[in-house]
Formats: sequence, C-alpha cells, structure tokens
Amino acid sequence: MNSDVAIGDLSGREGLAGAMGWRIGAAAALVVFMAVLGAVSASAEAESAPGEIVRFSVIGELPREPFAADEFRQVGVTDDAVAQITRGVVPSRSLTLAAPKADPNNPYQIVATWNDNTGKALSMRWGSPSWGWLKVSNKHNLTTAAARTTTKHPESRVVESPSAIRYRTPVHRVECAVGRIGCRIVETRTVRVIANPIRLTDGKAKGVITAYCEGVTWCPNWVKNAVNA
Repeated sequence: MNSDVAIGDLSGREGLAGAMGWRIGAAAALVVFMAVLGAVSASAEAESAPGEIVRFSVIGELPREPFAADEFRQVGVTDDAVAQITRGVVPSRSLTLAAPKADPNNPYQIVATWNDNTGKALSMRWGSPSWGWLKVSNKHNLTTAAARTTTKHPESRVVESPSAIRYRTPVHRVECAVGRIGCRIVETRTVRVIANPIRLTDGKAKGVITAYCEGVTWCPNWVKNAVNA
C-alpha cells in the first residue's frame, strides 16, 4: 500500500517537474528572443542621424581634402565597414588578429605570415623584448594586424639593407558626417615598421623587428584600433 502510494507520488512529482521544466525552457527561450530583439533594436538606434559625426581611425594614405567614404576601400577597409560608415555606424574591425599563444622559450615561433605591398614575404615572430611581437606589443602598444596593414599600405617603402626594409605610413583619426560626402582627417600619427625579409631555417622571413609610432614610445590606443588593423 505504502509502496503504491510512493510510486504514484513519484510519478506525480515527475509530471510536475516535466511541466515546470517546459515552462522554464519556454521562459528561457523568451528571454533569449527578447535579448536578440533588444540587440537588433540597439543596433538600429546606434545609427546616427543625417549630419551627425562618426569618428574612427584608419591606417594608410587618405586625401587631405574632404572625401567620400568610398576612399577607405583604397587602404583595405572592407565593403561592409564602408557601408557602416555610410549608415552612420562606427565600423567594426575585420582584420584583427588575436594575441598569440606562443612558447615564451621559443622566440622564433611564428605568430603570423603575410606579403607586403610588393609581394615580399614577411612574418611576425614571438621574439623578445628587443624584437618581434613582444617588443611591438609590450613596448610600443601596437599589434600584428597594425604592423601588417602598415606594410600592405605604406606611404614609403625603403630597402635599407638586405636585412632591413623600412615602411612608413600615416594613421589618421577621421570624422565622417552622416548623409554627406564629407569625411575629413582630424589627427595623424606616422607608424614605422622595420622588417627583416631574410628567410631562416624554417623557410619563413625573420620578419618584423619593430613597429612604433614616430615621436613617441607608446602609441595611442586609437592607432592600433584602426578599422583596417
């Protein structure tokens, strides 16, 4: 008798738990839906009204006079980012490389490889406090992506020796007026990259020795946060 009651009671509890679980699941789904809807609404609200100003930074040469947003494509800004600028949204960065997870005991470990504006193979290696990623990041507050974009869109490229190529290019803070053909430069820093193209035993270039903002040791954050870096 007691056994029958215990079994019936257990079944009832399981049914109640199932119902409660369904309700909790439905409520969780509703919360997720509302969060997504809120994010979409927030994204729409983030678009600026005509005449308002969108501010961001870009690596590479740009016209000195007011220019249209299409000019950003010339320095590697993606079509999606240009479309965001046109809508009055601060463009998202699409080229950013994550901080490397490298063996600190192997300074020659490769972080990234790419070709410069002439097709010369380059790389970023883990390095040490005197060269490579550790120096670029920890001493000068720049990133692999910023160094890469500088070498792909340099204002000047000079072969100083077989083991050193010097790249220089401006990084601009710009303002764009929404709904108008009117982007303009408001501040500029020049980034310099020194890279060694000589290949090592792994077949890759020794790569970036240093990258920094001329005139200062620590680059402002807006330089490394450029939309094409």
